[in-house]
Amino acid sequence: MDMLSRYLYAIGNNLPKNSARADIVAEIADDLQSQMEARESALGHPLTDDEEAALIKAYGHPRVVAARYGNVPYLIGPESLPFYWYALRTTLTVIIAIELIGGTIAAIATSSITPYLASMDAAWNSAIYIVGIVTAIFAIIERVPSKKSPLERLGISRWDPRRLPAPPGAAMAPVSRFESLIGFIFGALALLALLDVGNVRYWFFFLFLLEPMAGMNIPAHLSAAWQPAYIAVTISTAMIAALDIAAFVRPSISAIRLWTRVAANVLSIIGIALTLARSPLILPADSPLNVAAMYALIGAIAVLGLGTALSLRKLLRHNPVMNAAARSYP
Repeated sequence: MDMLSRYLYAIGNNLPKNSARADIVAEIADDLQSQMEARESALGHPLTDDEEAALIKAYGHPRVVAARYGNVPYLIGPESLPFYWYALRTTLTVIIAIELIGGTIAAIATSSITPYLASMDAAWNSAIYIVGIVTAIFAIIERVPSKKSPLERLGISRWDPRRLPAPPGAAMAPVSRFESLIGFIFGALALLALLDVGNVRYWFFFLFLLEPMAGMNIPAHLSAAWQPAYIAVTISTAMIAALDIAAFVRPSISAIRLWTRVAANVLSIIGIALTLARSPLILPADSPLNVAAMYALIGAIAVLGLGTALSLRKLLRHNPVMNAAARSYP
């Protein structure tokens, strides 16, 4: 039954996300259970693991079975289509991640924003080429005459039901790849601004701080007291950006991503608290901006604390130990 549950989970994971998914999985489960019972009756004994695996394998690969319920015509055949999407998604994810990471590292190393902007342009162009190349490869495999089926030529017919992953139970939902990608793009840009790569910091402060203050004629600049906050926030930004691109490649690391955000927030809070303990924040020391800066940092701590609390609440809700304790509580 464990093998059957794995098989049904794999099928459900590849079905369209609509209200019919549960009904389709239930229908397949009934069909397979009937076949197993009939087989056991014919053999006169319960199915062994090998016999159950053979019966499930004869039913079809989970992606192929799920594709039969799609009812949508594609350039790629229904049996190959799930593997086409998987190959396309995997290739796009890896190439885009490599190019964006490379562009960010090159921008930091050269102190120029140009490699970062060029990497986004390269990622866009690569996406277009990859879609064309992968589609052409699958279309050719589908149409070239051969005694072997397209799946056999792709080497997919050698799958084993016993090696399918177990259902995640109450595991946290995977991270949206789009959310992770956008998070990394803006996180990397914030990191470049903090490191003052290519005068990015100037544009950030010009848009959000210096321009409104331009007409106030208040001579002031940040003191050395900001160093702990600056170091902590820079490291935290790098941590979050790194986990965003990691989650883009592997969305299942949602819990690790949340824990990293918690650690980054705590580090930022410590750095800001150390900065608040030093004075003055703004030079000259009698500048009226000192009070505003102090309240701004206190507000930042409050926001980071709230974000940390919400993340911890979500993590604890999906913790197996906590869930088991909650279920056992009378």
